[in-house]
Amino acid sequence: MRRFNPSIHLFRKYMSEPPIRDKDKLGNSKLSVKYCPKCGKELPVDAVFCDRCGQKMDESASPFAERWKHKYERRLEQFEISDRGSDYLDGVGFGVFLIAIAWVYLQYPWVWSEIVVWFRGWVNGPTVLPLILTEPIFLFFVIMSTWGLVEGALRMVSGRVAKGLGNIVGAIGGFAVAYLVRLFGQGAISAAKLLPSFVIIIGASIVLSALVSSFVWSSTRRD
Repeated sequence: MRRFNPSIHLFRKYMSEPPIRDKDKLGNSKLSVKYCPKCGKELPVDAVFCDRCGQKMDESASPFAERWKHKYERRLEQFEISDRGSDYLDGVGFGVFLIAIAWVYLQYPWVWSEIVVWFRGWVNGPTVLPLILTEPIFLFFVIMSTWGLVEGALRMVSGRVAKGLGNIVGAIGGFAVAYLVRLFGQGAISAAKLLPSFVIIIGASIVLSALVSSFVWSSTRRD
């Protein structure tokens, strides 16, 4: 015999027969029926007890009712925070990106011509990063990574904890790339190890960011 599920019963009841609404003295719509929180039986709005299971209508259906109510309200509040319009920090981040490019150009006016020369050498495939470009690239990654830390902190303060932690993890990865480029420019790391090290840093940042976000969401669901 199939076990009666009041939640499914209420859902199907609502979808098939929307609650009847009356008008009060002010003309506002109001429900003329209510449902038993324990068995889902439709009852008159002034019913005190359920005529199916005997549940008193002004009492909780179970000792866990308040817990689930609190959990639902908290999840709803977090959803509203995460869905509070467009994320203005994305636009700010693009502005910081443009500022970083302009600042690098001011410090190293020759950088664009060197980048063009480097890419032109890619006719037969990618070539090793020229040592002359290590300092401009280092500066660019430092600026963007610093903004990543600030962006992550602002998102966490505004309630977007998972996304904020992801920004912070990405910023740490950016600092690691900047340090790697600086080591290459100083001759402390060979060209053969530069690309594999870069790929490892990017992959580790992606994995760590995903794990942190998953942990935050699972912690939220347990609360």
